Amino acid sequence: MLQVQKENKKENIRYPWDDIDGKFYPYVRIPIDPKVTTIVGANESGKTHLLSAIRKGITGKEIQYEDFCRYS
Repeated sequence: MLQVQKENKKENIRYPWDDIDGKFYPYVRIPIDPKVTTIVGANESGKTHLLSAIRKGITGKEIQYEDFCRYS
């Protein structure tokens, strides 16, 4: 499972990793198939951010504040 940023007004559950520098970044889980996963979306919808998150999750590279996108 991979977690990706998404606004979810139904749940008010807050985890420690949801708050960064006083800003709230809620998450949703996305199942990743071990064989094939297709990522489809409009321009500026977060496809590249998703791939960056997967890369950082696999490599263990530290997430920086600049990695968060708040303009959508």
